[in-house]
Amino acid sequence: HIIRLNLESPQDLEDIEISRRSEDKIHKIFLDPTGSHLLISMTNEDNYYIHSSWKKPKLIPKLKGHVITSMAWDMYHQNSTTSVSVLLGTSRGRLYETTIEATEKRFMEFMAGGAREQVLKQVYCLPEPAAITGLRVERFPPSPSEATKFFVLATTNTRIYQFIGGPTFENLFSNYQVNPSFQELPGDLQRSELVFYAKHQGLLRSFAWLTGPGIFHGGITYGSQNPGDTVTTDTQLLPFPERDSRGMPIPPLSIDMTEFHFLILYEHKFIVISKLSGQTVFSTDFVPRFRGLAHDHTRGTLWLYGESLVYELVLRGEDRDVWRQYLDKGQFEDALEYCKEPGKKEKQDKVWATQADHFFQLGKYSMAAGFYGKTQRVFEEITLKFININERDALKAYLTAKLQNIGKRDATQRTIICTWLTEMYANKLNQLHDANQMEQYADMKEEFRHFLKEYKDHIDPPTTFHIISSHGCIDELLLYAALIEDYQRVISHYIQHNEYKKALSVLSKLGQAHEDLFYQVSPVLMMHAPYDTVNCWMKASFLDPRKLIPALMRYDPVGHPSSDGTHQGIRYLQHCVRNLNNTDPAIHNYLLSLYAKQPEQGELLDFLRQDETFYDKRYALRLCTKEGKLEACVLIYSAMGLYEEAVDLALKVNIELAKQNADKPEDDDPLRKKLWLRIARHVVAERRDVKEAVAFLNHTDLLQIEDVLPFFPDFVLIDDFKEEICKSLEDYNRHIDELKTEMDEATHSADLIRLDIKDLRNKYGYVGAQQRCEVCHYGVLTRSFYLFPCQHVFHADCLVAEILPLLNAPLRVRVRDIQNKLATLQYESTTTRSAPAREDSEGGSSSSSSSSSTSMSASTPAERLKGELDTLVASECPLCGDIMLRSIDKPFVAPDEIDAKRSWAI
Repeated sequence: HIIRLNLESPQDLEDIEISRRSEDKIHKIFLDPTGSHLLISMTNEDNYYIHSSWKKPKLIPKLKGHVITSMAWDMYHQNSTTSVSVLLGTSRGRLYETTIEATEKRFMEFMAGGAREQVLKQVYCLPEPAAITGLRVERFPPSPSEATKFFVLATTNTRIYQFIGGPTFENLFSNYQVNPSFQELPGDLQRSELVFYAKHQGLLRSFAWLTGPGIFHGGITYGSQNPGDTVTTDTQLLPFPERDSRGMPIPPLSIDMTEFHFLILYEHKFIVISKLSGQTVFSTDFVPRFRGLAHDHTRGTLWLYGESLVYELVLRGEDRDVWRQYLDKGQFEDALEYCKEPGKKEKQDKVWATQADHFFQLGKYSMAAGFYGKTQRVFEEITLKFININERDALKAYLTAKLQNIGKRDATQRTIICTWLTEMYANKLNQLHDANQMEQYADMKEEFRHFLKEYKDHIDPPTTFHIISSHGCIDELLLYAALIEDYQRVISHYIQHNEYKKALSVLSKLGQAHEDLFYQVSPVLMMHAPYDTVNCWMKASFLDPRKLIPALMRYDPVGHPSSDGTHQGIRYLQHCVRNLNNTDPAIHNYLLSLYAKQPEQGELLDFLRQDETFYDKRYALRLCTKEGKLEACVLIYSAMGLYEEAVDLALKVNIELAKQNADKPEDDDPLRKKLWLRIARHVVAERRDVKEAVAFLNHTDLLQIEDVLPFFPDFVLIDDFKEEICKSLEDYNRHIDELKTEMDEATHSADLIRLDIKDLRNKYGYVGAQQRCEVCHYGVLTRSFYLFPCQHVFHADCLVAEILPLLNAPLRVRVRDIQNKLATLQYESTTTRSAPAREDSEGGSSSSSSSSSTSMSASTPAERLKGELDTLVASECPLCGDIMLRSIDKPFVAPDEIDAKRSWAI
């Protein structure tokens, strides 16, 4: 029987019967790493297989006659539900290759030999037959340059064999058919055992073999081994920890191993021995009797089992003191790897200190310095150690390492160390240079530059500049100045040494943050490298051109002429005006002054002819007058609107220029005529050319021959301008005819107007008896009223009340004044007037006493006042006239009605 235990429900034990015959006994069982496949070898040479999902084992007839003593699982790309390739070791020293199927159907096919590849195949037999007690298959790490490669470890009670090859097991063992190599440890132990350790189910890292003399163990390496080579390394023999009364070593029942310890099991005792020190680190006695030790590599658990009990071993803190053991053995890197909490920093400090002392004793001072720099040893103590033995290079290495490990809060200490290192670097550079060791000098120089770049923020600038300059390390001085953005020092150095292009190279890389530096150094640069300086300015669009005027004034175009003859000041200012759209009057004035000083005035004239100007015209006029640029002065006079002065000056330069300026005051014909007369007088008086003066009339329509006749000399032949006089007379006659025609049309229009006025006097309208006022809705015939052509009717008082708010204040006052005067006149009048409707001249109708009162020329004051009142209030209908449209934006509640509005509030 075998007992199957499921760790997920350990209380449910499953008893599986293998055979009912009492003489059948289990020799050994083999469980794969996944816990899914179990092979059972019987003492009667029967072999069974059971899967974790099966209830009963299956007999394997093809393995009949073999006692399986060891088994190796090739779990590459395998899992609990797929077939598994295995190597079987027998009691007769033979190795077989076969495949175990996980499903019952395919397992039955395997037993029946239904597939060729599943046939049991012997791949090797030991030269001296002996039971194979241990067996393991492992694949080498995959390589793109070679096929699959295996190594197989096989042990008997006294020998260990190593097989390397591939890509199949058959190919692997074919290389070892004759005189295979092995290692033999003689003894009489009959229960040899082979165990392995692999971290996190990865590649095997170490092995242990239980033999008669002791535990043979070592590491496993993977490389380019070929058949005949070995994969084991650093092999050693560990004696058994227990001895009998005679002092003879007692072999254990079983062994296993972890990363750092050997686990050794006796019947009533369990011992743990360190791999590193070989010392027993744990030992405990048990009352029950144990039979073996099992290791679940998948879950990483250990199990002790006896006849009727199972114990799980739990390992905690196995690597707790490993760092110290590695340290005692001088394996410093391994010791650092296993420095863990708690106290990780203290452990690391002890490892580094021990390692530093070790290298110091060996005379490897530079290596010792690097590790001293990581420790918390007293700073003065370590520095004195190197100073006393005059190891300056090692001291520098120590200071560098110390600097890398000092916290950022220790700013003062970092600054002190940086200053010391700066002095050491500078001194070392001088030593190497004096010794003409240029290769070492170049390396040290690069190292110093790297140091400055990395620790520029922790160095005191004044002290550093003093140290570097005192040692004459100019390149490093400039580098450090650039690193801390002290560009003024860099540029000043280049200027002092007349290296202006280098200065400009540095300046051109600066941004707006260093704008003031541009203004500071530009005057000197403009004196010595104007072309490159202007190029630098043009790239720096953030500059204020006004602040660069002092530098432009230092420019000497004669002393530093450009290859193409371009004035560099003009080039920059043109860039500002054309490309940067600069509107600063100072810039435009200075550019104008530079133009004015040029021998050619083409650019000056183009500048003055621009539509939009920002220069001071008075300043420009004075400047151009001083420089004798008369044509430019003409343009400036014209721009200032001084056309008379422009024409007068243009007559001294060019008659065509004068003509152009004479036509510029387009909206002032008298002035234009005056200007053209000046030009004509100049042509006649100065040139004395009558024909030209006559031809001059064709250039303008403002002058006639009679305008220029006064300018001609008294004795001149009329034949020279006879045609012009005749043409002028014809123009006068044609103009007189046009005036006569206009007068006739005006007379006819006046007659028509008189007829319209006469007809208007007789115009009338009809008002019905039931028609009501548009405002008060009472009968309109009850009192005086107005009738409009649109047939709207208003009482006179209602119309006045409606129109009055729409009038402005002066008109409202005038209406009230007229009403008061009319009331006074009516009171004084003794004649009662009737109110027949009459139509006023503006379109409304008012009541009057008789038809004679409709005369257009009122002779009495009352009629004049009524006529004025009609004009003010009845010029248009308040409902459909323009006055209605103009009242749209008037509020419904007037400002003086706010109190009335509030009285209605709820």
